[in-house]
Amino acid sequence: MMEFQDNIPIYVQIANDIKEQIISGVLEDGEKLKSVREYSVLYEVTTLTIQRTIQLLETESVVYTKKGVGSYIVEGVQKVLETKMVNMQVQEFIRRMKNMGVPKVDTLNMVQEALTNE
Repeated sequence: MMEFQDNIPIYVQIANDIKEQIISGVLEDGEKLKSVREYSVLYEVTTLTIQRTIQLLETESVVYTKKGVGSYIVEGVQKVLETKMVNMQVQEFIRRMKNMGVPKVDTLNMVQEALTNE
């Protein structure tokens, strides 16, 4: 089961999890998603929560739904998601460093060092 954070709506966290599965290749472009009921059991949430998740993913053009058939991953969305989500993580990291008062040059040096030592 997924550990949910209190400060982010559960349906958003599930949508992000599905997007991460697309980015990592666990789910592929054009692939049919599990049913609402299957996701409900998997994430241990109500079907309403999963319906909100799917609606969010549709709004973000990550999936499309065929009535009575199911939801599918939009072709070509993997690369778009990767770029968007990585950029969001980088911006969040930079914001946090700035809020802690870490100078840009120090942040850059720490990142370079961490990448070198990886």
